[in-house]
Amino acid sequence: MEKPARLPPLGMLRVFEAAARLGSFSAAASELSVTHSAVSHQIRALEEQLGFAVFLREGRGVQLTPLGQELARQVNESLCGIGRTLALLRQRANPRRLTVTTMPSFASRWLGPRIGSFLDQEPDIEFNVISTASVLDFARDGVDVAIRFGFGDYPGQQSEFLMGDEMLVVASPALLAGRRLNHPEALRDWHLLRSDGEFWRGWFERAGLDWPEPQGGLYINDSALVLQAALDGRGIALSRRSLCQLELDAGRLQQVFPLTLPNSRAYWFVTPEGPDISPLTRRFHAWIFAEAARCPPISDSPPVDDAELDRCVH
Repeated sequence: MEKPARLPPLGMLRVFEAAARLGSFSAAASELSVTHSAVSHQIRALEEQLGFAVFLREGRGVQLTPLGQELARQVNESLCGIGRTLALLRQRANPRRLTVTTMPSFASRWLGPRIGSFLDQEPDIEFNVISTASVLDFARDGVDVAIRFGFGDYPGQQSEFLMGDEMLVVASPALLAGRRLNHPEALRDWHLLRSDGEFWRGWFERAGLDWPEPQGGLYINDSALVLQAALDGRGIALSRRSLCQLELDAGRLQQVFPLTLPNSRAYWFVTPEGPDISPLTRRFHAWIFAEAARCPPISDSPPVDDAELDRCVH
């Protein structure tokens, strides 16, 4: 076995690879959960060790030098190869362990209530859920599958469309106390719950209302907690159907208006690039796609006019 030449620290190369692949120190810092200054420091230390520049600093942006481009290709190939090898070895060492990462809202409101049926099929496995809004590294974090909410563009990974989603207006029956809201303009008199990335403005426009985004009141950065606030009667929420459907089915929430807003993002089943996924991962794939197929279809209706909306709510 050949002795490798003296190399920079692996952590330094990982920082360089992320910055080179993403074309941004800030994006690399976000992916690696470190600060921008930490990335900048690591790149400068790498350049000092190598004796040549790998990035050109242009104002607030960066660009790879020709030597940096060559190094980036080789480091990316090497780290991806190591990652694939580690994933295969983990599968061989722990063929009955499956680690899934997903957003906290999806974990608590969609996956959690349903996962029991999968565990009944696989009673002797170890099933780990890493609930985080951060994008984890498959090799570094020992992840087999990621369920992500976005646009499916995950470089270096295989992504398969799992299901779409839509936004709908929901509230606790106790809050409404039998009162009907006969038109979306009636929302003016109610407290509207808000969360990160799920803005009311698009639904307002679809309902024909030229209203700005609501201000003041309760704002929570987690979709699942907003839904819990609606269940607690704290106000009316704009929620993803994927998160609130079980509550609607159980009668703990009710849809205030029939009008929905298709979400431009969707759920994706993401695995490391390459054909080698474990038999357990394949069975989880079959199970979760079957569960997704049982969810209500996403409507694709155009915005409705006042007369049509009145017919719907009456």
